Amino acid sequence: MKSGTWITITGVLLALLPASSPAQSVVPANRGRLLYDNHCIACHDRQVHWREARAVTDWATLVAQVRRWQAIEKLQWTDSDILQVARHLNGTIYGFPAQALARRE
Repeated sequence: MKSGTWITITGVLLALLPASSPAQSVVPANRGRLLYDNHCIACHDRQVHWREARAVTDWATLVAQVRRWQAIEKLQWTDSDILQVARHLNGTIYGFPAQALARRE
């Protein structure tokens, strides 16, 4: 191959690499779902979220319940993890208004 070809191939390969360094942490958009599916779904099927006597009535109580149960299970989630799971549950089950989410984070 000619040297110009190598430069072109190298440039294309470099362009395909992620812009962030490995030291930076990137939270996947579906992290909340993954955490919930791996740690919570075994005991919390969808029915627990729909029952009349549920503990979650708004965004604040949703975050509080996620925080409470991750502590009981000793999962040591970060605040970001807790919010990701709460957002996942809100988006798939509860549907609290977006304004409430912005005010209470």
